[in-house]
Amino acid sequence: MNKQIEIIEKVVRLLNKINQTNKIPRDYGSGHILYQSEIHTIEAIHNHENVNASELSKILGITNGAVNQITNKLIKKGLVDKYKMNSNNKEVFYRLTEIGKITNLGHNNHHKEAYQNILQYLNDSNQDEIKTINTFLDSLIKNWPHN
Repeated sequence: MNKQIEIIEKVVRLLNKINQTNKIPRDYGSGHILYQSEIHTIEAIHNHENVNASELSKILGITNGAVNQITNKLIKKGLVDKYKMNSNNKEVFYRLTEIGKITNLGHNNHHKEAYQNILQYLNDSNQDEIKTINTFLDSLIKNWPHN
């Protein structure tokens, strides 16, 4: 088999595996089953203090309506609080509850475990191999077909 076709098939297989894995909802330590959109919203709220729906929309690349749907689910699950600031009584902001913080930590630990083998491989690689991998991945990102 042609080596280039073999590499393309492996990339497609990897993307399919990532897509399938991302569809599986998980419990990250809160007792709640969360979808990727929910856990990534939690992560964004954790990473951005005093974040509002408009900012979350930009960070996550989704509509304000989608942000409101997701945050309302997370509020009902007790993972996120919404609040208003004294200086701005109109705008709603979001922060994690204590259980939301635990959930975010569980998500971080999940990533550490998931990436452990990749990190070990990269640690065992020399600088030329790392550079080749980076160049290849940059090219994939830049040139991947957009629909």
